[in-house]
Amino acid sequence: MRGIWLLLHILGYTLWLGAGIATMVVGITAKGFAPDQRLAAYRLTSAVQRILVGPGVVAVTLSGLVLSVRFMNPGVGPPGWMVLMMLTGIVGALIALGVSVPTAARLGRLELDPRGDLPKSFAALRKRQVVAASIGGGMGLLALLAGTVLRG
Repeated sequence: MRGIWLLLHILGYTLWLGAGIATMVVGITAKGFAPDQRLAAYRLTSAVQRILVGPGVVAVTLSGLVLSVRFMNPGVGPPGWMVLMMLTGIVGALIALGVSVPTAARLGRLELDPRGDLPKSFAALRKRQVVAASIGGGMGLLALLAGTVLRG
């Protein structure tokens, strides 16, 4: 059973961080697009966030909690690398699920204003998405670092 949880954990990380990096690349590339094409790119990244990042975050968090049970010895506590992995992973997951994915969903629903320009709310939503995804993804990468390199 541990193998299935480990598979779910690795798959969740792959979805979360891989789709997050893909979203970042699309967002940077779309800066030079015309307003209608830019909104189309954000509709696609909205789908990537909702279909891949969200479920990936849930999978890696739940499987991580299940996998960590064997390290919870009374009086000893988990090793330092695991504490760091769990704290940064959970904080990153909360940011992803609480801010990044919902913001991407809102960006994906935007329409051009009557003049054919980006709506007024676009800039603020995009900035929120960039900051939240950067912090959440950074926390996810730090968790990955703790669980691999710092584990020793």
